[in-house]
Amino acid sequence: MSEEQRLSSIHQFWSLPEDAVFSPEVVALVCDMSLSWLQSKRCQGTGIPFVKIGPRKVGYKKRDVLEFLSKNRYMNTSQPN
Repeated sequence: MSEEQRLSSIHQFWSLPEDAVFSPEVVALVCDMSLSWLQSKRCQGTGIPFVKIGPRKVGYKKRDVLEFLSKNRYMNTSQPN
């Protein structure tokens, strides 16, 4: 993915409404996480809530991504998680 495509995907995420659904690739870009981290957390049931779009496809609602980021916000490194 080119830098222009990356920036376009990130801009699209922030400009669309909270009920919009995004691919794992876009969510990984926005959250600065790897695709493998998202996949691992889906399997463990501890990551960002997701929707199944088909038998082999998942998506993430913007609302859920924002809530996940908000819940994992800390003021310093000594705070318990």
